[in-house]
Amino acid sequence: MQKVIFQALAGLCMMVCLYACKPQAGNDAWTAFTECGTTACVEEVLAVKDAFLKDPKAILTRFNESDKKGEDSVVGWLYILRDSVLVNSGFAGIEERFAMQQQILEAAKPFADDPKFKDMANFVLDEIGTLAIASELEDDIMEPASEPFTGTYSFELPEESGSGELLVSQTSFDKFKFKLTVVGGKPAFNQGMMEGEANILGTTADFSTSEFGGTCKLSFNFGDGVEITTLEGDPATCGFGNGVKADGVYRRTSFDDPFLSAADAKKVKQLQGNWRSLDDPKSVIKIVDGKYIDVYDGKEVSAAICLYYPKCPGDCGPAGGGACLKITAQDDVCYSLVSLTATNLELSPNTGRGNTNRYVRF
Repeated sequence: MQKVIFQALAGLCMMVCLYACKPQAGNDAWTAFTECGTTACVEEVLAVKDAFLKDPKAILTRFNESDKKGEDSVVGWLYILRDSVLVNSGFAGIEERFAMQQQILEAAKPFADDPKFKDMANFVLDEIGTLAIASELEDDIMEPASEPFTGTYSFELPEESGSGELLVSQTSFDKFKFKLTVVGGKPAFNQGMMEGEANILGTTADFSTSEFGGTCKLSFNFGDGVEITTLEGDPATCGFGNGVKADGVYRRTSFDDPFLSAADAKKVKQLQGNWRSLDDPKSVIKIVDGKYIDVYDGKEVSAAICLYYPKCPGDCGPAGGGACLKITAQDDVCYSLVSLTATNLELSPNTGRGNTNRYVRF
């Protein structure tokens, strides 16, 4: 009898041990992601996504565990999933990315009111659900500008008939500040000057002022250069000298930000070039002429406008108050400039896990 009881207990212990030692769904994928530790962990992110679709409860359990430990791994996972996969046109076509977004939302929705999992489930729903992937499917969507506006533009008419210079600094995805100087033709060479800030819609911006006793409205149409057109007003209401107009096509002469101090302009010039990740040799970033280009394993993943700020703006999230880069596209991503030398670059994302990405110039 004792032998039978002993055998039964031994069998029960073995069953408990087998269950306890059996890897739970998604554990390997989540562990691999948390150990990856860089923003190039796209394969690990996709593995967690697949595990989440297969067994959302298991992955939400892991999310809860990470959150209780004070880790921000869930934020990091969502950050890479968003920027490197769901809104990255280089990863897949619109239809595939939209379908993936909907699958994730459908997997999370059943847990939105669950007492144990609702916090993490709603976090996923909020972060993934707000991505405007569906709008890419609309034919009449206003395409965002793919080229930076920052720089110096100028025009000059033949036979000293007039000239102009436009200084532009793009301050956000949809806004820029400018300084416009125009000179009329001979013999008077009357002048005019205007400064302000304008909102951009696609590649077009309108600026209006009533500073000089009437309404002056100019249109800025960015393309190969900038075409300025007076929509309303005359030289007097625009604050220009007699016979002076700003109208014309201004050609870009420089991509440099004309509003930066000499010290910051030097930093921006030093940022230009090709940088290889010290954590993942396949990962490369190129910063050139106001653009930030991601390359992985020799293939371009994404390209976006890159804005430099001497002091990181408030909409970039928590930062130390130093210089930062804002990579601006459908969704903005900000990096604090930790260190910059002639050969090395360190950037730290202002959201996510806050890891420092280290690069070497090549």
